[in-house]
Amino acid sequence: MTVNREELVSLALGLLSPNEEAQLRAALDADPALLAAYREDLEALHGLPSALPQTELPPGALDRLLGRLRAEVTPAPPAPAPTPSGRVLSPASLGVLALAAAAAVGFLLLRPAAPGDLLSRFAHTPGALTTTLQSEGTQVGQVVRLPDGRAYLHLSETPPEGRVYQLWRLEGQTPVSVGVLSGRGIEWEGAQAGQTLAVSVEPPGGSEQPTTTPILVQKL
Repeated sequence: MTVNREELVSLALGLLSPNEEAQLRAALDADPALLAAYREDLEALHGLPSALPQTELPPGALDRLLGRLRAEVTPAPPAPAPTPSGRVLSPASLGVLALAAAAAVGFLLLRPAAPGDLLSRFAHTPGALTTTLQSEGTQVGQVVRLPDGRAYLHLSETPPEGRVYQLWRLEGQTPVSVGVLSGRGIEWEGAQAGQTLAVSVEPPGGSEQPTTTPILVQKL
C-alpha cells in the first residue's frame, strides 16, 4: 500500500473512515520508517496549542482567521515548506495543519480562564474593590470583591509541593471553610465588607479545620 503525507496528517487529525484508518494503521505497522514519519506529524500537531499565545481574542477573531485560512489554502503555493525536523510538507498538508491551528485557537478561547485572567477580569468589573493581602508587612496577594458579593482571591506564591491553600472566613473566633484554592486562586460568593479571611496550608482536598498556622489573616 502506497501512503502519502496527506493521509498521515488525516490520520493524525481523525479525518479517515474506520476502514481507511484500519488499512493505514496496518501499513504503518509494516513500515517502521513510515511509522516514524507519522509520529513526527503527531508531535508537530501536539505542539501547536502550546505555541499559541494564551490570550483572549476579540469577538469574531476566530471566524476571520478561518476565513483567511480557507482563502490561503485553496491556491497551491509553488514551494512546500520544511518542518522543524527538515521534512517537507506538501501544500495540502500545510492546509490541514493550518486548520488544526485554527481549531487550537478555538480551544484556547473556550477553555477556562487562567487565574491571572480571572484576577484581571474581576478587577476591571465596574464597582470592583481590590484589597491587598499582606503578611508580616509583605504583599502576598489580592482580593477583588464585586458589588454582588462575588469575590476572587489570588496569592502571589504557589503552595508547597504536595499541599494546597485553603481559604477560611472567621465567624467570631471560628474558622469556616470557604474552599480549597485551585493553585493560587479561588472564586466564591458571599464576600462582605468587614469579613475576616484567613489562608492556611493544608493536605490535598483541604481540612475541616486549619491544621497549620494561617499564612495570612486579614479583614476586608
